[in-house]
Amino acid sequence: MQVYAVIGYPLNHTLSPNIHNYVFKVLGVDSIYVPLRIPPKKLHYFVEVAKDSLGGFNVTMPHKVSIVNLINDVVGPAKVLNSVNTVMNKDGELLGYNTDYIAIRHALSEGGYSGEDALIIGAGGVARAVALALRDLGCSRVYVLNRTLEHGRELCSLIESWGVDCVALSLQPNMGLSAWLLVNATPLGINEPFPMNPRDLGVGLVLDLAYVPKGDTHLIRLAREYSIPHVDGLEILVRQALEADRIWFGDIERPTWKEILLRLRGEYP
Repeated sequence: MQVYAVIGYPLNHTLSPNIHNYVFKVLGVDSIYVPLRIPPKKLHYFVEVAKDSLGGFNVTMPHKVSIVNLINDVVGPAKVLNSVNTVMNKDGELLGYNTDYIAIRHALSEGGYSGEDALIIGAGGVARAVALALRDLGCSRVYVLNRTLEHGRELCSLIESWGVDCVALSLQPNMGLSAWLLVNATPLGINEPFPMNPRDLGVGLVLDLAYVPKGDTHLIRLAREYSIPHVDGLEILVRQALEADRIWFGDIERPTWKEILLRLRGEYP
């Protein structure tokens, strides 16, 4: 039996094992997927052990950046982003990928995004993946709103180096901005009201990377209330997981992201 894993810390709850073990069952592969709590100071030991014991693994906070210098190579968008969330073990060589970028790009494209102005709330690693996907889909202007303006400016500097205009602003209510795409790359709206109303921004699509296992975040509830097309974080989680399985097992037939999403929500027979 081949073992796959998700690593993070503290990794209090994750739906990744539910997703991958279901896919493994459908594919008929003799594999299991497990969560592993790896403290930052133990990460380099884990990497050495993984070369001989794991077929691959996913990476979540706080290891997405620090893992980059511990594996053998980084591929594609992960190299541009300096952030890895999927690792494949190829004969003892650990190769790093970023399937967040792939999932976000596909979801935006299928949601009708075609280069319109975008507003990103947050300036962390997943916000960088969003920004790169926007660039590759033809975006010419991005607004970055962040509670810490300095971090927003750092992300804007990176975005501008990719040839996209960017404006960094402190996150405040009632800012008078407008954009076709609103992206939430923070936990805002999980346990508190979301600080902006997508209707007031003239938004045509909402992407909320936060998620709750059951129900909706406050931002997604607002999008539903005003009939605004939307993509939630659970969909992105499923999409990026399937991209990881594609890396590990190749282009073989697998469940659709919609089928898995319905199962996670208890809506599939």
